[in-house]
Amino acid sequence: MTLSLGWTLLVLLAAVMHAAWNVLVKSGTDALVNMTLIMGAGGLIALAFTPFVNFPDPASWIFLLGSVLTHLGYYAFLLFGYRYGDLSLVYPTARGSAPLLVAVSSWVFVGEVLSTTAMLGVAAISAGIFSLAVDRAHDREHKWRPVIFGLLTGLTIMGYTLCDGQGVRLAGDKWGYIVWLFVLDTPLVLLVCIYLRGRALLPLVVQNWKVGAIGGALSMAAYGIAIYAMSQAFMAQVAALRETSVIFAAIFSAVILKERFHPRRYLAVAMVALGAVLLR
Repeated sequence: MTLSLGWTLLVLLAAVMHAAWNVLVKSGTDALVNMTLIMGAGGLIALAFTPFVNFPDPASWIFLLGSVLTHLGYYAFLLFGYRYGDLSLVYPTARGSAPLLVAVSSWVFVGEVLSTTAMLGVAAISAGIFSLAVDRAHDREHKWRPVIFGLLTGLTIMGYTLCDGQGVRLAGDKWGYIVWLFVLDTPLVLLVCIYLRGRALLPLVVQNWKVGAIGGALSMAAYGIAIYAMSQAFMAQVAALRETSVIFAAIFSAVILKERFHPRRYLAVAMVALGAVLLR
């Protein structure tokens, strides 16, 4: 299975949107509240679509549940990473580790064997992404924390990618799987945020609701495209292309968050671009 040019471009667009909503999470005064608002808005948007889709077939339910649980771990590790490190360190570490993890695990557990050229593409993208994080690891006193949480986030990305890649193929109605995943994803995150923030949550919601609305739409569109694409091609191919979001996140973090962007990172951009070409 190989992605068409049209789906390749859509996945790259999804990468831009994914980077954008991560910048929104990191840019506010409370990352947990921003994350919850984004997930909540995505869940409400998905809920509005439920009358127009079918509930996923029973064969996909175990994967749907697995995805919801691993997403909860993803949100937790990502937020801890952002607490201790810059977006330009945590995000590349998480997303850079994911393509290779998905390539290996999808081969071991699902039997998806990439061509040599495609594997070289995955490796080039991962190497380019990882190189964005290398020179950041020595900038902080507790330099190991953002790296560890970034790698743990990468493991959860592998987990939900495997679940969703298999689940959407067994769901019958692919859009139904995507819509219900977002609906079911929201309550757990909301309950955790209410427990941790309590009465302080309401004023933060009033203050940041626009971030949630914009981020929720971006999040649902970005991951919806990625999930559907995994029904058209190998999971590792989609995961690798999707992780080009790191390049856009690095640019956004430099321009919007005023984080440092070292000139040699242009080499990373070139490596990621080469990987995308090899995948095609």
